[in-house]
Amino acid sequence: MALVNEATLKIGTSLDLERTAQELADVAVPDLADAVAVDVLDTLANGGELGSGLVGGATLRRLAKAPLTGSPIAAALAPLGRTLTFPANAPYTRVLGARRSFVVPEFDEQAIAPAAGHSTTPADLLRLGVHSFMVTPLLARGVVLGIATFYRTRPVGSFTEDEVALAGELAARAAVCVDNARLYRREHDTAAVLQRSMLPQHITPPPGIEVAHRYLPASDVNEVGGDWYDVIALEDGRAALVIGDVMGHGTAAAAVMGRLSASVRALARLDLAPEDVLYQLEATLDDLAEPMLATFLSVVVDPSTGRCRITRAGHPPPAAVSPDGTVRLLEVPPGLPLGVGGVRFTTTDLTLPLGSLLVLYTDGLVEARSSDIDTRLAELTDLLAGPVPSLPALCDRLLTHLVPASADDDIALLIARINTAA
Repeated sequence: MALVNEATLKIGTSLDLERTAQELADVAVPDLADAVAVDVLDTLANGGELGSGLVGGATLRRLAKAPLTGSPIAAALAPLGRTLTFPANAPYTRVLGARRSFVVPEFDEQAIAPAAGHSTTPADLLRLGVHSFMVTPLLARGVVLGIATFYRTRPVGSFTEDEVALAGELAARAAVCVDNARLYRREHDTAAVLQRSMLPQHITPPPGIEVAHRYLPASDVNEVGGDWYDVIALEDGRAALVIGDVMGHGTAAAAVMGRLSASVRALARLDLAPEDVLYQLEATLDDLAEPMLATFLSVVVDPSTGRCRITRAGHPPPAAVSPDGTVRLLEVPPGLPLGVGGVRFTTTDLTLPLGSLLVLYTDGLVEARSSDIDTRLAELTDLLAGPVPSLPALCDRLLTHLVPASADDDIALLIARINTAA
């Protein structure tokens, strides 16, 4: 009972396949076994669909083993990440097919004879003192995910029925967590693919405008968000620089982002007033079955004059860098996010010196748990005040200095130079 309680606390602390497998191995050593290996079906490790996968044998991926150091037995086992293929009559394949534990009470020369000529591992384990082992399936929601193998060297006899049952409980606990990690990884990957596919693949600004852009997804421990950007060529040589962020994460946020970005591109080409575009986007969100909020920033710029029309809906303020290096956050009414309803949007007109830079970004660039927003915005303006060798280099500078190794949120960044001939 103590070991089961410990497993409840220590297995499944994250939505990471490898970490969950390692937690199972660590919990079982040394109270239940002297060494443990955890393998999952290779299709699961690769993010593929789970099927029987057992016709003619089984292909597994080693995700964990314990102890990780200081154990000759564990060292003799296949390394982490190794793909292992077993024939149909191997104990591991039979455990997967039968979905019940398999115990070898006496691991001796006779037991390893069938593997002779195929692998030296059984002989190495026997030489190192392994006298018995058991293989337990990882089952979750009626699906077999892999196996856990428990090895014993201490002179305490083979595994008892109670210990087999205990191994089954530990494996079942881990299997549910592994399956949760699998499902999370699938949704995360789906959202990431959806997000990437809906970002503009080729941005071609009109003459007189130079742009650079970056999209940085959140770290693997955080879900994909709904950040996007675009540059849309308009009549008379103007361009609409747009950036937005659907609040929330996962596939739903990425899908709504796709709807909004497509709507913006279509509406902008109708040459609607910027505030009218926002009202139409608000209507798009109203059509959703579930309420969603999004921030949005639009800058319609004429590169021949530097005239800008800026509309902002709850989005971080744009920054401008004059040709002389002066940096300022543009004073534009912040507005409220799209989806709130009943909001009157306004447009601010201003003229920037030709050759100025406009910097648009989502909140992931300037928000951090350890600093307040004013401090982070000050860091942004300080970084923009330095020499600018190129727009792509400026994008990289901002991301390198402002974004930690493990970002909490997606980041979209769009930098434009007005009148590149100036």
